[in-house]
Amino acid sequence: MAIEATGSEDAWQRECLIEVTSGSTKIIRMTAMTETVDIDNGERDLDKIDLLNVGQIPKHGAVGITTVTFEGYPLQAGTATTSTGTGFFDMFASNAIIDNGQPLDIDLSAKLTKYRVAILWTEDTAPNDASDATATSKKAIRYVIAECFCTSCKTDFTDGILKQTLVFKGPGLDKAKGANIKMESNDSSASGGIPALGNYTAGATKWA
Repeated sequence: MAIEATGSEDAWQRECLIEVTSGSTKIIRMTAMTETVDIDNGERDLDKIDLLNVGQIPKHGAVGITTVTFEGYPLQAGTATTSTGTGFFDMFASNAIIDNGQPLDIDLSAKLTKYRVAILWTEDTAPNDASDATATSKKAIRYVIAECFCTSCKTDFTDGILKQTLVFKGPGLDKAKGANIKMESNDSSASGGIPALGNYTAGATKWA
């Protein structure tokens, strides 16, 4: 993938790679049908306790829920095979790549599927997926959230074009206080580029 305007021009612009996976054999490339990406890491909540001497004690809360939102233009109800994505609904239905034959027939499921979402900005043209490694000499930045759920898929046709908004949500930490989220970058001066994420296994392996 070639980035036309990169970090070398003071900001990452125009293009990125997006990958959603629920396992090593269920990987969806979403870049070709996605218009916008929005990442909200929640807040480290802070309150105060007022003392009788008018002093105050900071009261720290837990890290809030992280939300990743995609807006895009589906061509089908879902994605039939591990490849370039053609639709959003199957991820919300919690059965990504459940139907690999046409016509696609995707029913809403009571099943809850965990996903890993990766978003990669890079000037390296070699990576095909957001989970791929980048070259040492190439600038790159990547955001990853694992163990998240697809919580919303809204469809509208109000502007005369079929559009869907897909939302993933998840906690920043697991029950052992291990990170579910990370951000990586390389300014091209390091001894190695950003490494590949490796296969995702829900509840076991978030990244390599």
